Amino acid sequence: PEQADIMSLVRVLHDHDDEPAQQLIDKAFQALPSGGQLIVAEPMANTPGSESIGHTYFGFYLWAMGSGRPRTAAELRSMMEIAGFSAVREAKSPMPSLVRVLVGDKRNT
Repeated sequence: PEQADIMSLVRVLHDHDDEPAQQLIDKAFQALPSGGQLIVAEPMANTPGSESIGHTYFGFYLWAMGSGRPRTAAELRSMMEIAGFSAVREAKSPMPSLVRVLVGDKRNT
């Protein structure tokens, strides 16, 4: 969508392999106006205290889906930065074992 100041991808990227996931982030960047934000809320690999359940549940789920993978916060941050987002940071999540949240800014141009 265009004419939105904020976009969210909630439990979307982990369903896709790397190339389509990067394309979604790229398209969000292109559609957002200068000063807009992207919010990414995903189950993330290597979440402290949730490694075993995260790998088991989401590994099985994604195997059944036939695509995608849980990514670390660092991997998602890198994908957002490749698209052009800056100041990518993690926001607090009440249930990080289910979803962690990253926010990135599209700088004023």
